[in-house]
Amino acid sequence: MGNCATREHSSVAHHHRHHHHHHHHQAKQIQIEVNFLGQLPHPNLVKLIGYCCEDDNRLLVYEFMLRGSLENHLFQKTSAPLSWSTRMMNALGAAKGLAFLHNAERPVIYRDFKTSNVLLDSDNIAKLSDFGLAKAGPQGDETHVSTRVMGTYGYAAP
Repeated sequence: MGNCATREHSSVAHHHRHHHHHHHHQAKQIQIEVNFLGQLPHPNLVKLIGYCCEDDNRLLVYEFMLRGSLENHLFQKTSAPLSWSTRMMNALGAAKGLAFLHNAERPVIYRDFKTSNVLLDSDNIAKLSDFGLAKAGPQGDETHVSTRVMGTYGYAAP
């Protein structure tokens, strides 16, 4: 997700991206993320604290997720294996985040659910991150939304 910088003992993390005019798609993804995270507070969604746009530069400021991604804890040999109870707690937290998105007044189709997008805070609370591929779900009398298959191969819903 571009260049990421964090400050030690800080409660925020930020992503800074520099865009040229031919990177319209990335700018659109950032705007989607700002729109969804700014309007959908939930304990299992990473908090977007702020956003800055100046010329071709974009800066997103998030709460700092001390324990990093669930992917790192599951697949890196350097960290101690997660207990099964912690794994279940993380899975439940991620599922609660998805359920919230799907049942929101304006439902959201997340489209990039994978362990690298599930971040863990200092209390091991799982929170969904990276909403750049998210899309508004059906509203009103709509029963479905047509969309292209997006996300990461191997993690896409059947």
